[in-house]
Amino acid sequence: MEVTEGVPKIVDHDERRREIIAVVWRLIATRGIEAMTMRTIAEEAGYANGVLSYYFANKDEVVRRAYEHVSLATNDRVARKLGDARGLAALRILCYEIMPRTDEALLEARIAATLWERAMHDPAMRQINAQAWEDWRVQMIELLDQAVSDGEIPPSDTVLTTDTLLTLLMGMQVLAVLSPEMMPPSRQDELFENFIVELHSGA
Repeated sequence: MEVTEGVPKIVDHDERRREIIAVVWRLIATRGIEAMTMRTIAEEAGYANGVLSYYFANKDEVVRRAYEHVSLATNDRVARKLGDARGLAALRILCYEIMPRTDEALLEARIAATLWERAMHDPAMRQINAQAWEDWRVQMIELLDQAVSDGEIPPSDTVLTTDTLLTLLMGMQVLAVLSPEMMPPSRQDELFENFIVELHSGA
């Protein structure tokens, strides 16, 4: 709780954390991870330096939460759009939100790519990354099984198909970040839709 002119002000701590994470995303995108300090985060967020300690123990925790928020933001968009969709329709919604085809998703891919090296040496961040991709993997397998059950696609090894799809999506993220001219949204759509066509044919 904060006090303003003698009147207690109730603070939404979850909202405050989200605001700080948004600042962290902007700093990573514009200045890189090495230029980011707790003082810089506080200055950009408009808080006194000590305020951040109420929400995050240290810079490492801030970075981890920023990394985790990448997949959470994607999942929130998917949840809003899925509705009653299932099978291939739901798979398309999920994949189109993971693909860096919008400014928002491309920013998320840039943040993730910036933090991948750190994740290689930070077990907590590596677990966050592994859990995000595993959650998507489980969901994709389920949706492909639905597509088979509903007769949308021929029976197939949906686990192998999912791993192939995840590899395609990861490649899109890497190329969209490092060589955007090679992987514009139109090319991403083309590659994904070609993947779906091959599913229909049983290739």
